[in-house]
Amino acid sequence: MKKAVYKTNINCGNCLSTVTPFLDALKDVSEWSVDLSSKDRLLTVKAENIDSDAVIKAVDQAGFKADKKESLFGKLF
Repeated sequence: MKKAVYKTNINCGNCLSTVTPFLDALKDVSEWSVDLSSKDRLLTVKAENIDSDAVIKAVDQAGFKADKKESLFGKLF
């Protein structure tokens, strides 16, 4: 099982309700969660094979933004 973390702008329970059908529709994702208490509103996705483009597209289709956390570190250093 692989895990990927994304920084999002998902803020609240209503936002979660909006994005849920889009993330649930991703066929390879076995589990996902958003940490609303973190300042980066981290979305954690677990799957056998993670298609980051598909995850980001699903979040975007729900009206939110997501950036893969590892790529953010690359931009900072």
